[in-house]
This record gives sequence, C-alpha cells and structure tokens, in this order.
Amino acid sequence: MFGEIVKMKIIVLENGSPTRNEFTLKINPSSLSYSKGISYNKDNKMNSSKNVEKYSNHNSESLNFDFILDSTGIVYSKTETIKDTIDKFEKVVYKYVGSEHEPNEVQICWGTTIFNCHLTSVKYDHSLFGPSGESLRVKVSVTFTNATTRKEEITEANSNSPDLSHCVTLKAGESIAFWCNKIYGDFSYCKDIAEFNGLSNFRNIKSGTKLMFPKLLRHG
Repeated sequence: MFGEIVKMKIIVLENGSPTRNEFTLKINPSSLSYSKGISYNKDNKMNSSKNVEKYSNHNSESLNFDFILDSTGIVYSKTETIKDTIDKFEKVVYKYVGSEHEPNEVQICWGTTIFNCHLTSVKYDHSLFGPSGESLRVKVSVTFTNATTRKEEITEANSNSPDLSHCVTLKAGESIAFWCNKIYGDFSYCKDIAEFNGLSNFRNIKSGTKLMFPKLLRHG
C-alpha cells in the first residue's frame, strides 16, 4: 500500500532559513534535470600556436523541471484561475523584493531533493482554453540556479586575491548597498557582504564602520 503523495514545495528563505511563505505544486514534476559545468579560459602562450585551456571556475549548479497548472476541475479541484495561480507562484519566485534588492531566495523541497536557489528562467505554454478565451491548462518550465554561489565566490576571491579587496570606512549617509553598487554595480550582494563582515544584516550600519569588499570572481 502506497503512502500519501508528497507534493513539491517552493519555500521562501529568509537569512537561509525556511519561512511559511511557499508555493505548493498540485501536480509533481515527472522528471528533474540537474546541470553542472566548469569554465576554462583560452591561454595563448607566447611563441606557441596552441591555445591552452586554463581553469577559470566551477559554474553554478542548475535545476530544471516542468509542472502543470490546471483549472478545468478534472485533474484536481478547481479553487482559482490559472492567472491567480501564476500570480501566487511569481510572488514567491519572481517578484523583485525591494528590501532585499533581489527576488526571493527559495528552497525546492521534494523527497530527498533540497535545493537552495534563485529562479533564473520561467516559460508558460498555454494549451487549453475556455469558451471566453481564459487559460485552463499551462505547462510551466523553470530553471533554478544554486543560490550559494555568491557566498562561495566571495570566500574564494578573498583567499586567492586579498590584495585586490576593497577596505572601506563608511561615512555619514553611506551604506553597504551604496558601496555594493559602486564597487560591483549590483545591489544584490548586500547580504553576502554583511555576512562576510560578520554582520547580522546590511541595514543601519554606523558611520565609521570598516568593511571589506573582496574582488568577485565573475562567471562566464
């Protein structure tokens, strides 16, 4: 006799811990696809016609899968429209969160699969419509990318290139967000820089505080 079917959950993380904010799939994926990669740079040696490949970095791990949304009432009980379901899904994985300067970090949780990540792509294929043109069935194709890469990136950069790091003393009116944008051109590193400097959060840091901003190893 089979036990109760466990549904895949996509759970919002806050400071690395699961919250009650989540999206639960009505129909589990039929398959999961993981991908990994390693990048190499071409190193053209002087007086040589050959390009030597030199290790650059390990690429982020990715998780890909498809799932079905259905509002016909045939597959599962209809409780909302496809549009409302997509809005709930995107609120969890896609919408920009101003306080975090990025979309939510989430955890894919299903059976033995636990994957902390960010959504990097989503595609909606509408295949069934009602009399008035409303969508009744959609295949959702998603790609999630490992969310731990940035922290690992900062740690590696600090250990390999300490002389290229930035040491900043905050002045009045300045913040971690200000310097992340100035140094990296990206506000979304705020939490990582705060953790790197042993701070519990990146907001309301006192002027005069000294912070390290290590050089980041950009992928690609």
